[in-house]
Amino acid sequence: MIKLFTKKNKDIEEKIGRIKVDLSNNYKDNAVEGIRELAALLEAKKASGAIKDKDYSYYLGILDEFREDVKNFKRTY
Repeated sequence: MIKLFTKKNKDIEEKIGRIKVDLSNNYKDNAVEGIRELAALLEAKKASGAIKDKDYSYYLGILDEFREDVKNFKRTY
């Protein structure tokens, strides 16, 4: 089991928490931007070797769920 808010992945966990808040409050544009930032953060950590493969796969699963949640979002303005 992966511990939440481990020192190593605290920035990822904080980004995930922020996206969850944005989704629950229907802040669509913020959620979409947060998902982009999370994807970039994961790729940067993977490229630098700062994240284990197991953790990376776990976070990719969460990222895919977020992407599915916002897939049909449309701007309202």
